[in-house]
Amino acid sequence: GKATPSAAAPGKATPSAAASGKAEPARASSPVVSDGPVAVTTRLLPDPSNVGDLLVLEIVAAYPRDVRVNLPTRMSFEPLHHVRTVEGEAEPTGDGLRKVFRVELQRFEVGEAEIPGFPLTYVDSEGQVHTVQMPPRTFVVESLLVNEDDPQRKGEDPPISQEYPDTLTEVILWSVLGTLLLALVAWLVLRRLWRRQRPEVGPPPIPAHELAFEALDELERGELLEHGQVQRYYVELTEIAKGYIERRFGVEALDRTTEEIRGELRRDGSRVAPLAADEVVEFLEECDLVKFARLQPPDTEARSALGTVREMVQSSIPKDEPPKPPADEAGAASAPAEGAEGSATPELASEPEAASEPEKASELEKASELEKTSELEKASELEKASELEKASEPEPSPTLVRDDPRPDGGAP
Repeated sequence: GKATPSAAAPGKATPSAAASGKAEPARASSPVVSDGPVAVTTRLLPDPSNVGDLLVLEIVAAYPRDVRVNLPTRMSFEPLHHVRTVEGEAEPTGDGLRKVFRVELQRFEVGEAEIPGFPLTYVDSEGQVHTVQMPPRTFVVESLLVNEDDPQRKGEDPPISQEYPDTLTEVILWSVLGTLLLALVAWLVLRRLWRRQRPEVGPPPIPAHELAFEALDELERGELLEHGQVQRYYVELTEIAKGYIERRFGVEALDRTTEEIRGELRRDGSRVAPLAADEVVEFLEECDLVKFARLQPPDTEARSALGTVREMVQSSIPKDEPPKPPADEAGAASAPAEGAEGSATPELASEPEAASEPEKASELEKASELEKTSELEKASELEKASELEKASEPEPSPTLVRDDPRPDGGAP
């Protein structure tokens, strides 16, 4: 029941068929090889083939339903290259089953070649193992070279150098990169110079006298004196005065003591002109008596001290920034101006302005006299307090309390 090698003879091609590149009909499908109940046929595609083509050898087995057909897993097809073997599912036919095995092969040499014979096993209904020996099969591998009598293998390409071979292109690339880098550096330098030359425009600073007036108004609206916080009142008043002197004249005053300010103004008293340096120092010393010596001046004197600071600010406003008149004075001055608007000439209209200068001087003289009177009263009060302390009288001075250990400050 085994097939003989002669069974493969009908599948061979004649030399003329191989030369013409066409296969005989027997080459596409081999004759049936049978062994008992199993019949096997093979087919090779493509045939003829080219070098390196994937060859598919189809093995078709027909057998009864009570028979099992197997193809050995380890088979050698040398000198061919065995790629893989794919076993299909059994398909029912009219009187049995049909199974297809696909064996994928490759050939890398030109000319006639042969698929070696291989076994196909099956198990019958009684459990007996049988073998169907498949005969060798020939086929033709054609060359991909056309019209070449003596084709030769092409030589290998030379190794590619890691160094850039094109010097001109390399120079161009580096030149472009250098130009871009120089342009970037130039742009950064010009941008920085342009930022330096461009003036920084910000909001104009608030004049020192306006800040001082606002602070004085706020202190005046407060109720520190009404709540008996005299020392705090004088502390804030001193800060307003020192802040104005520092912002208006550039004399460091906020972080300095009165003695330090005195030394600064003794060296150059013109720094606070048109204010008198002695008057500024004297005012700060009077405030220190309240802040540190616990002097309790009356409310009228405390409010007079605020007026003194306001006068100092008013008299030292820069001339290019005239002071704003109070609202009541502006309204009173506007009424006669409106009545005389039609009849007054420019020369006559300037006379009230000229007349306001003597009035201002007289007001300053009056304020100076009041200040001197207040100073004399204060000196007399200090003398009285000293005499009372020496006489050890139980009734203390109503305006001077010095280092009284009692928590109420020595109030009767």
